[in-house]
Amino acid sequence: MLKKPKTIPTHPGVYIFKRKKTPLYVGKAANLKKRVSAYFKIPPAGGRGWKVSQLIQEATSIEFIKTASEIEALILESENIKKHLPKFNILMRDDKNYLYIAVTKDEFPRFYFTHQPEPGVTAVGPFVEATYLREAMRLLRGTFPYCSCKQLHRGVCVNAQIGRCAGYCCIKEQESTQTEKQEYKKNINSIFSILSGKRNNLLRDLEKEMKAAAKHEEYEKAAKLRNQIFGLESFYRHRGIALKKRSETPYFKIERVLKTFLNTKEPIRRIEGYDISNISGASSAGSMVVFYDGRPDKSQYRKFKIKTVAGANDVASHREVISRRLYHNEWELPDLIVIDGGKGQLNAILPLLNQKQFRKIHVSALSKPPRRFFSRAPSGAGQNQDLWYLSNRRESVPLRTLPMSVMHLLQRIRDESHRFAKSYHSVLRRKSFLTLH
Repeated sequence: MLKKPKTIPTHPGVYIFKRKKTPLYVGKAANLKKRVSAYFKIPPAGGRGWKVSQLIQEATSIEFIKTASEIEALILESENIKKHLPKFNILMRDDKNYLYIAVTKDEFPRFYFTHQPEPGVTAVGPFVEATYLREAMRLLRGTFPYCSCKQLHRGVCVNAQIGRCAGYCCIKEQESTQTEKQEYKKNINSIFSILSGKRNNLLRDLEKEMKAAAKHEEYEKAAKLRNQIFGLESFYRHRGIALKKRSETPYFKIERVLKTFLNTKEPIRRIEGYDISNISGASSAGSMVVFYDGRPDKSQYRKFKIKTVAGANDVASHREVISRRLYHNEWELPDLIVIDGGKGQLNAILPLLNQKQFRKIHVSALSKPPRRFFSRAPSGAGQNQDLWYLSNRRESVPLRTLPMSVMHLLQRIRDESHRFAKSYHSVLRRKSFLTLH
């Protein structure tokens, strides 16, 4: 009987039960350790079930293949099932059919899901989990638009307005050009390539085509191809958080600016914002907000009740909050920290990051505009006077000198951390008031 492996990755990926070199079962997991460990838990009174028991009995080893995301694991799982046809994948479907993605034979083909592709139909699969497959299609559609309208109509559909449909494929009495037809079919073929595991080939083709377009001064075409390349990279980094639509300002442009100012080639994807809220030092509260790929991930927000600092001391309070945050090894480390404050707050937390495992974390502080800017101005005036302090620069960076999208993101992180800290501070004040009365 197979014993539980001593080391199991905690990453997303694919696991393969084998008898010597023969694959018996292929599965995917968002966390390989949690999923595979479940096979070796002490079974309840009813037992594991004969299929799982037989799998453990026959298998002699487990192979792990780590991936960057659950969706990449989904595609890799499909590839391996199709390649090896493991016998336990047939036995352990629990009466559920695998899903395939197929495409119609229309002039502008539509995708559809099917359990049993008809002969002669272009299809890719099999896929085990419909949820991840539908999420993958939703994300891919933002980069490679395709039509889902059931019939022709007048005017542009909603999906075309948000960049998820080509727009010219479903309008009545409109003749499409040969170029448009080729572009549409190219999007369909790109999605099939991705779901078939041919990412690298597609990336090479897109990059080659982009360089050729730029060389011939077809800059609009080159920009579109560049967006598809970045969209494809974002797809494979997907963490389950909805990405920004490509019709909006894409985060990769913001990330490029951040990397330039931080003087790094490493990705800047997880940004944490911190703020302190109190009134005369009473009921001090700290907040941590998390933005991933430019969007808030509220499931990872954290709040802190200040315990070791007496009075209104934002510098010391920030130091306490960051030190407590770094204590949590189970939390994903940030790529960039943005604290509400100036040089003093920034210098206070830098020594906390001297340990080897924290040295890749970039630290910055964002100061609010001086009070004098609000004396006679309407609400919100003075925002352009914000200063951004960086650990790798002597001088502060005026936020107004940054691209608008970068300025707005940093301000939004600061404002969100302020809102979250203030709301928790209000809770602590109410509790304190009720205790006194």
